[in-house]
Amino acid sequence: MPKYAETAEEAERHLREYCETIGFDPEWINPTQWDSSIRIAQDKKYGFEEARKTIDSDKAELVKSGARDARKATLDGDASGLIAAVGKHWSLKDTLVPTILKQCAAAYLGGERVNLGLGGSPMDADAYDELRGEWTQAAGLAGGGIYTNFVSHPPQDKAALGKGSVGGTLAKRKVQGNILVKINGVRFNMHIDIAE
Repeated sequence: MPKYAETAEEAERHLREYCETIGFDPEWINPTQWDSSIRIAQDKKYGFEEARKTIDSDKAELVKSGARDARKATLDGDASGLIAAVGKHWSLKDTLVPTILKQCAAAYLGGERVNLGLGGSPMDADAYDELRGEWTQAAGLAGGGIYTNFVSHPPQDKAALGKGSVGGTLAKRKVQGNILVKINGVRFNMHIDIAE
């Protein structure tokens, strides 16, 4: 392996691969810090070795109790009070929206993986379409708070697209929908299996 990256794209690819090997989502890294790591990886004096050290430092900071306390304060200080709002909302309280938001919030608090799975039996395609509408409705309650960038994607046949493998596991993905949200700038992706 070369000591430094020739391009920003090469640096990005290598650093993302490094994050995967250490079980750390680069989504947790502040964009300014990530850009700095990319520049370090391209610097002939510092290169990949120092860039990997900055990522190690970012990972260590994430797991410190002070960082967890700060994330809890951020969740508690949500100006929109979104989780409570959807939990009381007449048309959202009995949907999967509160469950998904709570799982994403728990992952944010714990500094866990940003790619989550809803679990359970595969969802009926019509029910998933309804959930997408509810997700959009929840976005309207999040104004001014820490929950932003509500996105939902139509189901995709991951296996047909060559994306059927789940990391280094034996598990296989088939048809899957994705519900996304950012919490204080960190993007979470809830994967939902869809019945074929």
